[in-house]
Amino acid sequence: MLTTAAILFAVAGVVVLTDVVSPARGLLYLALIVLLDVAVFVTFGAIKLQRLVIQPMASVVAAAEEIARGDLNRRVPSSGPLELHQVADSVNRMTDRLLDERAQLVRAEKLASVGRLAAGIAHEVGNPLGAVTGYAHLLRAHANGTQAALDAVTGLERETARIDRIVRGLLDYARQRTPLHAPVDVNETIQSSLELLVAQGALRDVSISLNLDPTEPRVLGDRHELQQMFVNLLLNAVDALNDTKNRPPRPSVLAIYTERVDRELLAQPSARRTPPNGLPVITHRPPSRAESWALRHRGETVVRVVLADSGPGVAPDDAERIFDPFFTTKEPGKGTGLGLAIVSRIVDNLHGTVWVAPAREGGAAFHILFPAAS
Repeated sequence: MLTTAAILFAVAGVVVLTDVVSPARGLLYLALIVLLDVAVFVTFGAIKLQRLVIQPMASVVAAAEEIARGDLNRRVPSSGPLELHQVADSVNRMTDRLLDERAQLVRAEKLASVGRLAAGIAHEVGNPLGAVTGYAHLLRAHANGTQAALDAVTGLERETARIDRIVRGLLDYARQRTPLHAPVDVNETIQSSLELLVAQGALRDVSISLNLDPTEPRVLGDRHELQQMFVNLLLNAVDALNDTKNRPPRPSVLAIYTERVDRELLAQPSARRTPPNGLPVITHRPPSRAESWALRHRGETVVRVVLADSGPGVAPDDAERIFDPFFTTKEPGKGTGLGLAIVSRIVDNLHGTVWVAPAREGGAAFHILFPAAS
């Protein structure tokens, strides 16, 4: 528009001055008109260039410099033309990923320290705990039918059994297994884990919805570890469904689905293939953890597992902390805080990633990604 206006101004000036100015001085006036036209064009062009390009670019450079100095909370403002918007979005995504990677590194170092501490504690506590259990059995044998003595011995056995479970959890968390590289059927492992808990009566009064990929996705790993991971997740979901104090009054639903997905599709918004009846289909953008994991994963196919429940859910502030050892939201005496820590360790051993998000059923949905076995 500015160029068109400049041309029209020059042409109009020549046409008007043709009949007014004498031919001897026409060349001079024409030169003045051209100079004035160029001056106006350059002035307005410089103003537009300063406002649309130079100032936004200076803001991008300043924000990038602050990020380079270590201020990862700084964000590049999105202003200026489309290209600068794209640069700002790319830098901001890079900064978010750096924050996630730094948090994961800090968490890994913390978990490694906790693992070494847990192994030492479990070893030191295990031997005297076995002795205490043996003495409790001896006391029961010599109680001579005294009810008060029997009650005391029962309480002693109950509490030592609880300590034993904690020690075993510490050993499971700290134990380093030799990784096995055998293909494991994810669907079959989920079904066997469900059968195990159904036989124990842990899943009574729970409606289970299975939506398993018919292609039978497989991952490389240890079937025992994979089953232990699913059992811990299922028991965690059952505890949430039994939490009638914090859970709103709704049916106890446990939904599990698996699928094979191309790595490139992880960066796109996704929705459940078969949403529950009466509920809308909602798409969710994958979190930065899934995107960064997909960049590190070199395979073309990924196995995705989602386990969702209709329990009270997980608070946003606890979404990362629930995978830390000894962190629990359960009442004292009802949880050790090691179940999800063991899940996180097993997923790491299988070169996968896990996170929790709100579930459409109203509770928590645990998302797990594994490299698919050929």
